[in-house]
Amino acid sequence: MTFLELCQRLRREVGAAGAGPASVVGQNGEYLRLIGWIQQAWHEIQTERRDWRFAWAEAEIELSPEFRDYPAPDDFEHWIAETLRIGNDRLRLMGWDDFRERYREPSNATLPQVVTLLPDNRIRLDTSPSATTTLRFEYFRTPQALAENNDVPRLPARYHMLIVYRAMIQYALFENAPEVLQQGSANAARLMSDMLISELPAMTLGGALA
Repeated sequence: MTFLELCQRLRREVGAAGAGPASVVGQNGEYLRLIGWIQQAWHEIQTERRDWRFAWAEAEIELSPEFRDYPAPDDFEHWIAETLRIGNDRLRLMGWDDFRERYREPSNATLPQVVTLLPDNRIRLDTSPSATTTLRFEYFRTPQALAENNDVPRLPARYHMLIVYRAMIQYALFENAPEVLQQGSANAARLMSDMLISELPAMTLGGALA
């Protein structure tokens, strides 16, 4: 569902008056509250975990011999350290405090071996490459904001109703509607339980105990 369709579905589920909203912009009163509750619900769902599958992405950054610093992707939240590679060579991720002490000056390596994230979200390498090459990594994105009518949440369509159910809870608390609260809470819990199974990384078990 689009952002607008989510808002319209919320209006139907809670039995609010009218047939709208016809748009997510230029609204006031109850429709404005419905739109805000959809936005709030989607933001809260995204921030409950930092490793949702639907927040995963890949990045490629072209590296130049002239530079050690590069901008991170605009939607960068945090990276998956073990995926930082140049070609087949894996880079070591180092915290900024340690990196700052060890690599105030570029290292003598011909290819970057260590990478850090600066406090301003720029990427810094221990040295610049001797020739143009590419840094590749996987990362998780910042929460998506719904703003336009046709914006679509990143999560799989089968879970879109979770946003509506979570928004119903906010509506019910505002309107003191216990029946709506019960329905929204029960349905949200059911869908969230399913999503925790399908949209989080698979758990890896440790080796056998000695």
